Amino acid sequence: MRPSIKVLVALNFSLAAASAGCDELAADDLAGQPDEPVSLRCEDPPNCWGTNSPYVGNYQFSNVRTREGVEAPTPSVNSDDDAKWETGKLQLADSSWVSFDFLAPTAEGQLIAHIPSTNTYEPLDQALQAFFVLRIHRPAASPPTQLVPIWLRHHDVSPSPATPTFRVWTYTIAAMATPPSGSYPSEGVPPSLPPGTPFGPNPWDGTYYSICPASLHETGKALALQHVALNFDGQAAWLEGARQGGSYDLKQPSTSVLACQGHAFAKPQEFLAISPNSYHNANDPGERSYGISGYNAAANAYRAYFDGAPRTVLGTPINFKDLAHNPPWFDQTTPAFLPTPPIIGDWEFVLESVYKDVDANGDVLGANCYYTESRFLAGVHRLFSPPGTSLPGWSNMASCGATQSSWSTYGPIGAFVMEFIDPLGGGAS
Repeated sequence: MRPSIKVLVALNFSLAAASAGCDELAADDLAGQPDEPVSLRCEDPPNCWGTNSPYVGNYQFSNVRTREGVEAPTPSVNSDDDAKWETGKLQLADSSWVSFDFLAPTAEGQLIAHIPSTNTYEPLDQALQAFFVLRIHRPAASPPTQLVPIWLRHHDVSPSPATPTFRVWTYTIAAMATPPSGSYPSEGVPPSLPPGTPFGPNPWDGTYYSICPASLHETGKALALQHVALNFDGQAAWLEGARQGGSYDLKQPSTSVLACQGHAFAKPQEFLAISPNSYHNANDPGERSYGISGYNAAANAYRAYFDGAPRTVLGTPINFKDLAHNPPWFDQTTPAFLPTPPIIGDWEFVLESVYKDVDANGDVLGANCYYTESRFLAGVHRLFSPPGTSLPGWSNMASCGATQSSWSTYGPIGAFVMEFIDPLGGGAS
């Protein structure tokens, strides 16, 4: 079975590698968001730190307690490394500085800080910027402790393409540390800094680098997922519930995940307008809690996860439909998502597979059934064509069935490939 995360005793963040969309997409192109081949883009984390994200220097900055001064482990189930943040400083809209001791997201991912001096809450989007010091502890390193200033700013808020009632919040998070590669852009020197010590240089002064990578399909920004924690073991990655009991409050111990925009754990929240574990009434405006198992299934679907490994490359188009609700919460298979048909033939969405979170043993599952029909006798796949003959083991899965009425028995989310239907040959391209 997949291993469990270490016991969580206080509010924390998990900064996850997630997935986002192509650059400069038109509104009617948003269905075909590219997926992420490996959630953390690493087959043996944390040994290949040069290609993983998010990163503070060569430390995978993946779990951060939202409560100040409390350690949080890395998401790797095989690591004893941990980190905690301290000395939280927030610059308000009037340019004054205050301290904060909690930093928590709403269900939509809006980050809010608690100001202990006034017992008030301040959204980061209404402030100018925030800082804290990350204290990294790695028992096997020399020295075992490292202090790194972190700089946070609100970047944008906009409606999700799935529904205008769900807002997507993104943030720029940067570290004063040399990044693992050139993919992590410089954010420069902050225009203003928290007050320093009376003597010597200001400890906040320096050049900061994004903890998230930027490329054609990655923005260098991050989203926040509420009440979950990230785990990974080899190529398997998943979220676990990490909210303590009691009524919701920003000071209530819990866990959230900061997911880098451009990777598989951010895409469901951004493009499907679903959250993993908010504990709120699903009928409330903007409230779209899909559940942890459903959200993990969506991440598996973006990664085309099958037989213990992702089966796609970053930038491959894919469309999704919610099979868990009627009417579906998201449906990227309607005619609005298809291009203009040619003079001869037509475009159609064909089921790749139905995706699920785990199998009967609790191991990360992914694709859970094999879809075929008379026009696609060996099935369809976003990368392997056809999967029945080119992807070992794919044809050994149970049949998805011929109609959508049976698909939901295999999981909550269907992945669809857009295929050209040739009336003369009946095949696909």
